[in-house]
Amino acid sequence: MNQKKHPIGRFFAILGITLLCLVLCLLGIIWVLERGPSPTVTGMFTRSVRETSAIRWISNIFLTDEELNEYKSVSTEDLATESVNTSLIHVEKAAERRESGESESVKLIDIAEGTCKGKLLIVSDPKQVILGTSDEFVKQPGLQLTDMVAKYNGIAGINAGGFNDENGTGSGGIPQGIVIVDGQVVYGNDLTPYHLVGLDRDGILHVGSMSGRDAVANGIQWAVSFVTHDGLASSLIINGEIQRQNLGGGVNPRTALGQRDDGALLLLVLDGRSINTLGATMEDVVNIMLEYGAVNAGNLDGGSSSVMVYDGEIVNHCASVTGPRRIPTGFIVLKEGVRYG
Repeated sequence: MNQKKHPIGRFFAILGITLLCLVLCLLGIIWVLERGPSPTVTGMFTRSVRETSAIRWISNIFLTDEELNEYKSVSTEDLATESVNTSLIHVEKAAERRESGESESVKLIDIAEGTCKGKLLIVSDPKQVILGTSDEFVKQPGLQLTDMVAKYNGIAGINAGGFNDENGTGSGGIPQGIVIVDGQVVYGNDLTPYHLVGLDRDGILHVGSMSGRDAVANGIQWAVSFVTHDGLASSLIINGEIQRQNLGGGVNPRTALGQRDDGALLLLVLDGRSINTLGATMEDVVNIMLEYGAVNAGNLDGGSSSVMVYDGEIVNHCASVTGPRRIPTGFIVLKEGVRYG
């Protein structure tokens, strides 16, 4: 009997020692990243971790809140942001190009820019894109994006606005900020200013700050808002000008929505937290958007929420270890020939 117990005891002893070594090794790596000689590495690491929902606490293992504040990304954007100049966007050009056969209605592109990898969906008709939502904004799980796209009988979609997910389990069904659906504020306050990303009745993308009442008065049909944990606002490009005050943050999966001057929408999802790529910075997002002709662009919820669905399948690498998260909102691409308005 004793002879049978010894191998089991040795197994658990070795297992315990191995786990202890792994934990100590991991703590050693974190110590080097947080307390090492390179402030640049420390800043990038802490900003990347602080953008996550589930493991933000890692940044506090060897650094105090006061020390972390030295590396915090802080937006200098106030609520009086520049408004989108709608005269710069000519939606009719996209219709002309599509009718003449010069462009596809929806085109999926692989993105491999430097260390960034992901997918870009170019939708030539901006009125083919709407905002989809989960069934109700209550304390119950939202919908996975594949189910949300199917709910609207769409052909593609990306995740949209931020949402409350206190335990980081990906079951968030309650949005953060404002949600506008079909020209009506369905979540949020009419009078509170929000950092908004939305589409108006003409299919023109708006990014910047406005209240729900002003958004509706300006013809916004579909909109969400998103602000990072460190307070970086969603506007990345307005009227061709880079909004550098919002380009902080670390390296993570990213989702963004942009628009070219011919009205075509750019739905971008960049992967991260994998062996293929750690992720992208906000500057990476802006550079890719500019490369593909964006005049305006806004940042959406990123991290493990970043996902793109096309033809019923998730086409990017989902960073969530538990699978695609449940979300309250997503920008949905309707089938060709189906459009709002």
